[in-house]
Amino acid sequence: MTKPAYSIIVPAKNEEKRIGKTLEHYIKFFKKVGSFEIYVIMDGCTDNTLGVVQRLAKKYPQLKYRSFRKALGKGGGIIEGMKLVTGELVVYVDADGATPPEEIVNLAKKIGNYDGVMGSRWIKGARVGKKQPLGRRIASRGFNLIVRIILGLPYKDTQCPAKVFRNDMIKELTGKIKEKNFAFDACLLYLMKKKGYKIKEVPIEWSDEEMSTLKMRSAIPKMLFAVLRTRLRRV
Repeated sequence: MTKPAYSIIVPAKNEEKRIGKTLEHYIKFFKKVGSFEIYVIMDGCTDNTLGVVQRLAKKYPQLKYRSFRKALGKGGGIIEGMKLVTGELVVYVDADGATPPEEIVNLAKKIGNYDGVMGSRWIKGARVGKKQPLGRRIASRGFNLIVRIILGLPYKDTQCPAKVFRNDMIKELTGKIKEKNFAFDACLLYLMKKKGYKIKEVPIEWSDEEMSTLKMRSAIPKMLFAVLRTRLRRV
């Protein structure tokens, strides 16, 4: 069986109000681009997210899904998706549709000799439509500073929900990823750095979407401890 060019992972927790629109948009776009598969990983949903995804999966054979009753965390959902995908390039994006599908293809075109490409909202050339609330922006910059200091990562936007990686690298690292909360991105990038992989950061087009499920007061301390654990852990 021929491998699809793109495998897109969409972690979802209680996203019934917007995931349908996001998936329709991605599917219609990538049908014009080439071969692809989309895996929706539902993370302890208590609403009708599963019903929405099931309805679309009957319409589009490229759409696949797994639903977990227990809470996995955003990173946990992505890890489960990484175990399943078969495409040449592995992508993960948020269910809110903040990252246009065109940007995924733009990232893929820039991979060159790199092992992965990550979008950034904080470097020259980025086009940010609707910005995040001030409090979230301040928290984001503070967390990025912590990541740069503790993990020694050079990236300005580890949390940007638009990343493209080569599948062979992902398959090697999946079993080694320990952090499953919202610090997952930074910890994954640190693991890639330790293994000698090359990741490129490029500007992206992005627009904030409302209804975020991330509660900053409780998330920030958890993310900080996750970064510290990652730094102290042998990889």
